[in-house]
Amino acid sequence: MRIPPDPNDEMQASTPPQTPGVQASPDAPESHRPWYGSTWLIIVYSVILMVIFCIIGFIPYIDTVQNMFQRPIRWSVPAETPLDVASPTSAVAATKCVIIWVEHQPDDLGKKSRATVWEQKVSEQVKASGMTPREFYALVVEHNPQLIQDEYEFKKGKTYFLPECQ
Repeated sequence: MRIPPDPNDEMQASTPPQTPGVQASPDAPESHRPWYGSTWLIIVYSVILMVIFCIIGFIPYIDTVQNMFQRPIRWSVPAETPLDVASPTSAVAATKCVIIWVEHQPDDLGKKSRATVWEQKVSEQVKASGMTPREFYALVVEHNPQLIQDEYEFKKGKTYFLPECQ
């Protein structure tokens, strides 16, 4: 035996419960999110903040960008100032030693990078020549091409050419 549904039950389910003493106005607007929770406002604020952060991040590079678009400055040299042109032989004469590349096979080079070898082995021996670490990094690979295959790491038991002053 089936009981038919009561039409009043459906109406009560569709209407929200009333607070006693407060009358519901049929013309009252539905409740909305507050203005500061609007989706569009959140998007606009996000875009503004993103632009501000981009500007702040770009500030340190302004001088670099301006210099890219400037014309190079040509300095005029007074006629009475003699121009000294250094010859290639004067640079060699100014150094206190000449770099030679000597074969090394010490076991203490194993698993060391070029920077470590420079600091621990080479820098004191070649400082009189004026060699810089960057020059060493490039030249040591030139004289030891196997470093490229070994991911620029010296391996134990291999023979390498390292610079010395003569």
